[in-house]
Amino acid sequence: MVLGLILQKSNMNQLDFMKIWDSAVKDSQRKLRSCMVDGCNEIAIKSHALQKNGILKQISHKNHLYQFSNVSAFQTSKKGPSELAKIGINDVYTFPGFCKRHDSSIFKSIEKPDFDIKSPKSINLFSYRALCQEIRRKEIAIDFAQKIIETNYDIQLVVNMSYSKKGFILGLKNLYFFKKELEEDFKEPKNKFIHKICELPRTEICISAPLNIYDSDNELSHAYNDDDNPFVTSFINIFPYKDKSFLMVTLSNDFYCNWTDNLFDKFQNIRSPNHLKLISDLITTRLEFWCISPRLKNSLNQNKLKELTQIFYNEVLNFDKNIETKFNLFE
Repeated sequence: MVLGLILQKSNMNQLDFMKIWDSAVKDSQRKLRSCMVDGCNEIAIKSHALQKNGILKQISHKNHLYQFSNVSAFQTSKKGPSELAKIGINDVYTFPGFCKRHDSSIFKSIEKPDFDIKSPKSINLFSYRALCQEIRRKEIAIDFAQKIIETNYDIQLVVNMSYSKKGFILGLKNLYFFKKELEEDFKEPKNKFIHKICELPRTEICISAPLNIYDSDNELSHAYNDDDNPFVTSFINIFPYKDKSFLMVTLSNDFYCNWTDNLFDKFQNIRSPNHLKLISDLITTRLEFWCISPRLKNSLNQNKLKELTQIFYNEVLNFDKNIETKFNLFE
C-alpha cells in the first residue's frame, strides 16, 4: 500500500503506470522463495500466518474471509487503492515462508485443535510467524521496488522508489535481527522477551504483525536511529479462539516498546465494547494487513469502511506514538 502511494505521486501516464504496477506486482509475488530456516534450500510453500483449520476456519463462511488488500492498478480508479476483499481461506493471511517439513515441525504445537494458547512458547511462535510474514512482505516489496527502478520510465518515480527500497532494506535488517533473537529464545530461553496475553470479548477479526513506534522518549526508537542498529520492535496478535478473543504481545527487554505495553494495559483494563475502539485504532492507523469474518464485514457501515481507508492513507507513513483519531469503525 505504501508503494501505491509512491507510484501515484509520479507524473506517469495513467495507462503506463497501471501496466508497470501490475507487471511488477506479479513478478515480485510469483518469484519462488526459499524456506526461511537457515541452511534450508527447499522452496517455501504457502504458509498461513494464523492457523488455517482452526482460527481462520471457525470465522469463515463457505471457506471465505475478508482481507484488507491492495487492488490491481487497473481497478484503483473505481475502488480506491485498497479494499476489504473476499478471499478464499487457502489464500487468506498467507506468505511463502517455509518448506513443507519446517512449516509443519516448527508450528506443530500451535496447529493442534486444543493448543495451550497461554503458554510463552505459543505466544513466541505466533510472534515469530508474524515476524517471518513481515520479512517476506519486505523482500517482495524490495523486489517490486527494484523492478520499478529498472524500468527507468520516470525520474521522480525512480528517485522515490530508490529511497523506499533503502527504507525496506533497513527494515528488513531490523526484522532479521529479531528473527535470530526469537529463534535463540526457542532453543534456550534467556529472558530476552516478555510475552503477555489477555482475554477479550470474542470479535471475529484477526491481526498478526510486528509494530514499530516512533517514541521521542526512547532513544532506541527508529526515528532516532541513524546507524542501522536494531530499533524498538514489538509483536501483536489478536484473534478469536473458541468462545473468546485473545490479545498477545511480545516485547523485547533490550528494545522495549512502552507504547505496546501501554496498549496491552488498556486492553486488559477496558470494559466491553470499548475494546473495539482500540482495535479500530490499530487497523486504521497502525496496521495494513488484517482479516475479518464475512459476518462482521457485513455488519459494518460501508461509508465507515471508506473513511477507514482514507485515514489509513493519511497516516500510513506516520509511526509516531501520539497518533489519535475519533474514528471508530465499529460504531
